[in-house]
Amino acid sequence: MKHLLTLALLFSAIHAFAVEPLTDAEKKRLADTELAAKRTPAMREVAKTHSAARKAYTDDRRKFAAERDKNAGKVYREATAVYDTALRKAILGIDSTIEPLLAKQAELKKLGLDKANEGESVADSDSAKNDAMKPPKDEPGLPRVLLIGDSISIGYTLPVRALLKGKANVHRIPQNGGATEVGLEKMKSWLGDGKWDVIHFNFGLHDAKYASETTQRATREQYAANLRTLITQMKATGAKLIFATTTPVPKGGVLSPTRKFDSIEERNKIATQLMQEQGVAIDDLYSVMLPVMAKVGRENDVHFAPEGYEVLAKAVVASIETQLK
Repeated sequence: MKHLLTLALLFSAIHAFAVEPLTDAEKKRLADTELAAKRTPAMREVAKTHSAARKAYTDDRRKFAAERDKNAGKVYREATAVYDTALRKAILGIDSTIEPLLAKQAELKKLGLDKANEGESVADSDSAKNDAMKPPKDEPGLPRVLLIGDSISIGYTLPVRALLKGKANVHRIPQNGGATEVGLEKMKSWLGDGKWDVIHFNFGLHDAKYASETTQRATREQYAANLRTLITQMKATGAKLIFATTTPVPKGGVLSPTRKFDSIEERNKIATQLMQEQGVAIDDLYSVMLPVMAKVGRENDVHFAPEGYEVLAKAVVASIETQLK
C-alpha cells in the first residue's frame, strides 16, 4: 500500500486535465525561444521594472509580518502580470507555432506539476484546484465527519477520505483554518446547519508564529482562551470532538530570522491539558511525526512530503474510528 495514495492522487490530477508532462525536447524548445525573447530590447525594459518590483517585495518579505507593506505584494503581482504578458507576446513574435507548448506549460503550472521536487504541489494549499477542497457527496446512512485545521490538515484530507471510504462521509472546512482568531470568526459558518458525528480539529501552528521580533500571533494565554471558546461552539453541535496536537516545526522553530515559532511542545502541553479538562479526545500527531521528521518532513518548512501526509492520515483515521465506535 506504500505510496499508492500518493500515486493515485497524482495520476488522477494528470488524467482529469489530460495534460502530459513536457518532453525534454519541448522543454529545450521553450527555453531557447524564451531566452531569445528576453534578449529583445522591449523585454529588457519590461524586465527592469519587474526586477525592481521583485526586489522591493523580496526585501519586504524579510521583515516580520506586522512590519510588512501590504502594497508591495500587489505591486509585484501587477508587475509580474505585465512581464508575463509581454514575454508571451515576445515569444510568439519569434515563433508563433510554439503556442500549444505555452498552453501546456501554463496548465502544468496551474496544477502544480511543473515543480522539480516531490511534494511541491497544491496538495496542502486551499487552492480551488485541490480536490481536498471539494465537498464530497454524502453516502446515505454513513456518519458525517468534519476536519478543521490549517494547511497540514488539507494535506491529509484526501488520504483520510480514501481510508474512510464506505465508513464515513469526510468533509473539511472550505479554507485554510489558520489561527484560533480565524476560527472565532468563521466557526459558525464552518459548522453550518448539518449534523456532525465527529469533529477532528487543530489550531496551533499559526497562533505560535511570531508576527514581530517579540510577539506571537496569539500569546499562550490567548491561545488557551480562544481554544476554550471554540470547544464550546463545537460541543454545541453534539459531535464527538478530537483535538489534533500541532505537528513539529524543524530547526527548533526558527526557519529564518523572520519566520520563527514559539515552542510547539509547550503549546501542545497547554492545549492537551485544556482538552483533558474539557473531556475532548486527543490525536497526538506531534508524537506521531516527531520520529519520522527526517524522512517525511520538508527541509526548512512546516509541511510534509506526500508520505508524511499518509502517516498523518493513518493516525487521524485511527482516532476517528475510535470515536465512531
